[in-house]
Amino acid sequence: MRWSLSKLAPVAETASHWVYRVQREDNSRAALRIFKTPDGTAERSGALLDWYGGDGAVRHYGSTPECLLTEWVEGTTLAVPAKDGKDAQAMTAIANLVGMLHVYRPDPPADLVDLRDHFKDFFAADVRFWPDTARDLFARSVGIAYAVFDKPHAQIPLHGNVYHNDVFLAERGWIAGVPTGLLGDPAYDLAPSFLHPWGEVKLAADPTRINAMADLYSEKLGLKRKRILAFAAIHAANSACRALAAGESINWQLAVLPNLLAVYDAAD
Repeated sequence: MRWSLSKLAPVAETASHWVYRVQREDNSRAALRIFKTPDGTAERSGALLDWYGGDGAVRHYGSTPECLLTEWVEGTTLAVPAKDGKDAQAMTAIANLVGMLHVYRPDPPADLVDLRDHFKDFFAADVRFWPDTARDLFARSVGIAYAVFDKPHAQIPLHGNVYHNDVFLAERGWIAGVPTGLLGDPAYDLAPSFLHPWGEVKLAADPTRINAMADLYSEKLGLKRKRILAFAAIHAANSACRALAAGESINWQLAVLPNLLAVYDAAD
């Protein structure tokens, strides 16, 4: 087998890939992702992980069009302290992690996906797939998306998957998992965290908590609060569109999105 891997043990399956725990030649463990439909994701993610160099993200060991090999991390996820009364510390950890990922590095990967292109299916989505009572949420989110993307802003490499259940405690601290590999507004890298911890409605749907996250992220990273909230709402609506396309429930997104929009509307 490529990379001389052994002891393959299935760990998880997602819509796009299978995940295996494997053993390398030096007896260290690694995570092997095998993609169901090779589309450049593995190589793009690998290139971005190489660029991070292990600072704030998992280390990359190799990739092909079909596979991605990274370090294996068994540490707890950031969802654990967030749900255990330490949500403020979890917010700070995400802000610090995103700041680390956004540190200037020369020679970024050349094939990252433009953030607006990442949302092309969202812009083309049919509102009729949404429940009647939620179609206004979709329409408002699309309107916000057009407004945000029409304003020129900094374009930097984005991880795209920084959220509580995909941030792990390694020996070197909190690190993010495998990235999407995007290029765009730095505020977007904070957006996924507003939907998490997944299923914890008392946290994620709480307007007070949404405000606190936006305040902390803005202060620590020097980003505009309104723009952070805009991307949080857009990401939540896009998550709902993808779930609908896959025939899945959007009850969770609908629990959070109205309050994201309300906090956005009230922001300066």
